[in-house]
Amino acid sequence: MTIDTAPPPLGRADLDTIDIHSVGKYMREGYPWAEWDLLRREAPMYWYDRPGIEPFWSFTRYEDVHRIGRDARRFVNGGSRLRLASSKHDQRMWEVKAKRDELYDWDPAEPFDMVYMDSPRHLAFRSIVNRAFTPVRCRRMADTLAQHSKRFADEFEAALRDAGPGEPVDLVDHLAVKLPLGTICEMMGVPVDDYADIWRWTDSQFDSNSMVWAKPGEERADMRRRLRQEYHAYIDDLIARKRVEGGDDLAATLVNASLEDGGPLTQQQLHGYLSLLIGAGNETTRNATTRGLLALIEHPDQMALLVSEPGRHVETAVEEILRWTSPVIQFARTATEDVVMYDQTISAGQTVGIWYPSANRDETMFDEPYRFDITRDPNYHLAFGHGPHFCLGANLARWELRAMFDELSNRPWLTELRTAGPPTWLVDLHVGAIQHQPVALGG
Repeated sequence: MTIDTAPPPLGRADLDTIDIHSVGKYMREGYPWAEWDLLRREAPMYWYDRPGIEPFWSFTRYEDVHRIGRDARRFVNGGSRLRLASSKHDQRMWEVKAKRDELYDWDPAEPFDMVYMDSPRHLAFRSIVNRAFTPVRCRRMADTLAQHSKRFADEFEAALRDAGPGEPVDLVDHLAVKLPLGTICEMMGVPVDDYADIWRWTDSQFDSNSMVWAKPGEERADMRRRLRQEYHAYIDDLIARKRVEGGDDLAATLVNASLEDGGPLTQQQLHGYLSLLIGAGNETTRNATTRGLLALIEHPDQMALLVSEPGRHVETAVEEILRWTSPVIQFARTATEDVVMYDQTISAGQTVGIWYPSANRDETMFDEPYRFDITRDPNYHLAFGHGPHFCLGANLARWELRAMFDELSNRPWLTELRTAGPPTWLVDLHVGAIQHQPVALGG
């Protein structure tokens, strides 16, 4: 939900009843801005204990989210929880992992991917592909990103024109999903147009309720099982090909890498790593593109400013879009020792939850945080996190977003773009994603 002013304030008496975890609430109302405002103001460190979710310490202020993110010794990723979710979701996730590990004879002690690791192991895994995401490497991709952005913007415009004034076209399917997935496909050395298959495989992982990818007569459980098997087979084939072909692309680098102990990554580790790169390479940029365009539609003065001088405000616009949309909602960390904050003790083994959208609307850090301003500068948002687990693909995401919004800023018809129906939100508490958003020209 996009708003121009701070939401009506809640009172301290509301602390015992606020809801910041129910996915249904997010889908109906958007982010719980009023609840986060209340927590920042009255209870920046709050023991959140509600039915249906394991309790945790909630942190909503910028300074605390920043501090916990960089304190990788006392707050680790490798504990019992990495993302806040319902108890049922957590149980289902670990059950699926156990079945998968048994099916493929994988090590049950090996985590899903490197995000669940802590240093020095996390650093060793991350270092394998670090160079592919440096600013220098991303700058070399500028021409390619510009070409892809032009192609996808042309296709989006053609779809809008073909549909006619007032007739809906899906913003996600026809634009937002293409550049990030196309780019990560190219970096991994697979055809750019593979993004269409990868989109349905990764989309189904995040939205456990969706039936959009079901075949006629297929039940949800069967659909999800089939899609997991298809995705697994795709990555198996990719690994096998890169072992034979070699090369300097991202997938070949991973498949043929050696860890510090001299051994290659196992099939299980490669699956986790490649799935992480594909999924993370899609999430932030796709959702920031979708919701960034919606923010511009809902703020026509900012849309007019963007297109009035093509390219001039793109860099600051991208940073404001990232702050405003905050696609990643939260992460969880586990305390390794007793930690005292706000005269309260986080006991060793307890979970802390850090809320990035709340930090990005903290009035002590941002002037008029509920004002969408594409010229905002400086803009030290936390959309990519902070510390050792700062998003690996942050540089790439920024360059992709700049390329896309630079291309769009050259399209005067953008000021005619309107929403043509409500969004369909993804069923997830970790990523604030819109699965479908109908838009139209004029009408």
